[in-house]
Amino acid sequence: MSPSPLAAIPAMMKRIIPAIATRGRILTMLAFGVVPVILGFFINRAQRDTVDNRNFEPAELLAGFSLLIFVPLVALVFAAAALGTLREERTLVYFWLRPIGRWQVTAAALLSAWVVLVPLVAIPTGAFAAVVGDGNDVVGVLAASFVGVIAYGAVFMVLGLITERSLVWGLVYVLVWEGFIGGLSNTAGRFSIRNYTRSLLSRITDSSLLDNPESVGTVIVVTVGIAIACAGISTFMLNRMDID
Repeated sequence: MSPSPLAAIPAMMKRIIPAIATRGRILTMLAFGVVPVILGFFINRAQRDTVDNRNFEPAELLAGFSLLIFVPLVALVFAAAALGTLREERTLVYFWLRPIGRWQVTAAALLSAWVVLVPLVAIPTGAFAAVVGDGNDVVGVLAASFVGVIAYGAVFMVLGLITERSLVWGLVYVLVWEGFIGGLSNTAGRFSIRNYTRSLLSRITDSSLLDNPESVGTVIVVTVGIAIACAGISTFMLNRMDID
């Protein structure tokens, strides 16, 4: 009986995960994630000391830092390296020498990025939400962060395969498109990942982040669509690449 095509994916993941989850990257991102948690204690204390804090919405704070800054930047650092590091170090050739399909390489890289990103994102964002908000805020930001990990992870995996300057172009994308252009209008927002992460957070926390947040079903469909599209692009590019 021939081995299942899926059997090669876990073996590749064992090689890819150590390549992207270096100690330096992990410690840097965790330190980055601790900063808002510390600030959250002071913000929470300030809110308790304020008599009228009815206008304070933790979801606004969580969306501003966790979803707009932390999640995309962490995804950029790790997901761009999933295939980018292997391409730069020319270690993809070791996969090429085996009877492995390009789609399997894509699947292994994308799953590796997600496996690393989920805990690195969930722990700081969940802790931040627990400090400044309540249970709904924790659930909301964790769900929205998970959507961000899936979508940003897929996009930045492709970016890491396209260019060696993935961090630079990724920062431009996050700051210019997601941070600025995506917030200019509803039309532009529909083409930004932040619209869907914020929509999910708004739905779960029942906050006023957006006037017309996308439905949960739409968020799921768009997120899955982004992942499938990016996986297809990555596989297409790998099929056309010559690895020396």
